[in-house]
This record gives sequence, structure tokens and C-alpha cells, in this order.
Amino acid sequence: MDIVQKEYEKDDKLKEEDVKMLQNWLLTQPHLPKMSEQETIWFLKSCYYNNDATKITIDNYFTMRTLSGEILRNRDFEKNLMNCMDVIVFSVLPQKTPENYTVVTSYFRDTHTEHFSCNDSIKLFDMVTMLDIYKNGTHEGLRCCFDMKGVTYGHEGMPIRLKGLHFFNVSSVMDKILAIIKPFLKKEVLEMLYLHETVDDLQKFVPLEIFSVDYGGKYVPREVLHERMKKNLMENTEFFAHQDTQIVDESLRPGKPKNESDYFGVAGTFRKLDLD
Repeated sequence: MDIVQKEYEKDDKLKEEDVKMLQNWLLTQPHLPKMSEQETIWFLKSCYYNNDATKITIDNYFTMRTLSGEILRNRDFEKNLMNCMDVIVFSVLPQKTPENYTVVTSYFRDTHTEHFSCNDSIKLFDMVTMLDIYKNGTHEGLRCCFDMKGVTYGHEGMPIRLKGLHFFNVSSVMDKILAIIKPFLKKEVLEMLYLHETVDDLQKFVPLEIFSVDYGGKYVPREVLHERMKKNLMENTEFFAHQDTQIVDESLRPGKPKNESDYFGVAGTFRKLDLD
């Protein structure tokens, strides 16, 4: 059974006719890239089966990827990404939460601020989460758990159902970081943001047992998870190359073309996220 058929069989709310309706709509949008049935399912499910919301999300997603190419495209393992993977780690835990949520964990292998790139870290996070749904199918939600041990002030700066952004082992520096980013975050995102002094405080949301042994869980050490994820990313370069071709052609967009100011303000003021 292929992965598309598995999507329909595991989710009785996902209707093939709704997916076909979206694919027919895509034919009337010449500015958008071609999408497979599997990719269309990702967006429909992430929007809780609402076709109108899915159309908006698809358009925004590919437009953002086009306008933010230095962050969300051009995934070259021979350049910055190899360095990034030595600095910060993103791993998908093999076991899900009782709500069937996927959990992505992150920690710093290198806490020297001069080695950290916010742009490359966002790119790596995007690659890890997108590869997971490509290989393993959609999930009911995503919880992201960030180990902030060693993070200092110099570090600040999709088609998924985001359920929580959890930061643990936090220090007082997080208050300063939040003060900077809060004005740019939507209310819905702020309501999903949680700060935990220790990993034990996470248990209300994520069972401790599904974490690596480094955090008191029952799974393999986090460095083993890191090496597995690194290998998985490098074995799927064709998937990332395909995603890099999925860009918007504004010259073909029905109506008024969109540009950086529509998403990022004047001249893309906050598009580049590397901060000193």
C-alpha cells in the first residue's frame, strides 16, 4: 500500500473528492507550482479539511518559500548546512505522544554564538519536519521541544498542525528574547509557547519516556538520534531538490502580484533573521 492510500485509510475525515477538488483548483492557478496528491493532502489535513483555508495556505506557503529563498530553499549540504548540523540538532522522536502528536526535539551541540546562524537553523528545522511527513505521512499535531541549556542573548534572532512550542532548561535570558520577538508573534502562536525550567516540567505535555536517555527517557542517546537524522537528510537530497523547484511565478498570478512588502513590511525589514 502506498503512502497516499495509507493517508485515506487512517483518516476517515480525509475525503478523496476534497483532494481532487483542490487539485482541479490548482490547474486554475498558473502561478503556483505543480503539487502531487500526497502534497495536497498535507495542506488539506493541516487546515482541518477546510478547502478555502487550504487554498490560502498553499498560496502563502509557496509565495513565502519563493520570497525567502535564502532561508527556505537552496539546501546545499556541502556548504552552510553541514556546519549548522554541527551547531544545532533537530530530531524527530520515533514514538508519538498519547494524542498521536509527533515530537521534534532540539539542542545545541555548540553554544558559541559566532557559529550560530538563525537562518540556517530555520532551514534545517523546515527540512527535518517536511522530510518526516514525506517519509512517514501526516500526523495529528506537532510539539517542538527546545533544550535551551547554554543559550545566551546572542542566539536570538508549513503544512503542519502546530500544537506547542516548548522551551526547557530555560534561563532568565529567555525573558529578554521573548520581549524582542513577542510584538511579531500572532496571538495564536503566543498561546502555544511554553517555558519549562527543567525537562521534568514537560511531562504534562510529552511523556518523558519517549525522550532519549539523556533526558531520563527510554530511547537511544540524543547523539545517536542526531546521526540517524543527519543520514536520513543526506539520503533524501532529491526530495529537497524537488521542493526547491516549487516556487511561484508572480508574472502568472491572477490579479495583483505579491512581493516582500506584502509579507515582511517595507523592503522585507524582518526577513533576514541573523542578529548580533
